Amino acid sequence: MFQRDCGATTGFSTQISVIPTNDELTGGGNAFIADDDHGAAYTGDWGGPWAEMQWVAPDRLIIRYADKARIFEQNGKVSGVRIIYQPVRHHERRD
Repeated sequence: MFQRDCGATTGFSTQISVIPTNDELTGGGNAFIADDDHGAAYTGDWGGPWAEMQWVAPDRLIIRYADKARIFEQNGKVSGVRIIYQPVRHHERRD
């Protein structure tokens, strides 16, 4: 999981890639990309929309993310890994 800043007129995005252990990260997230939709979504400490991930098996990943995030990429399977997405409702926003 990583964040990207695409310039002064856009906010941070939260991105997640599934890659082999020894590979270097290149480009954007291949599993998940979202932004905070102009402040609508709960944000993480890094400035992009909150998200967390948990491996539940060697070939299965759960990604939880702020329910009001604007989703740009949400792949159900990457490199043989099945990904389950769960939007999470947050009651308070960080400023």
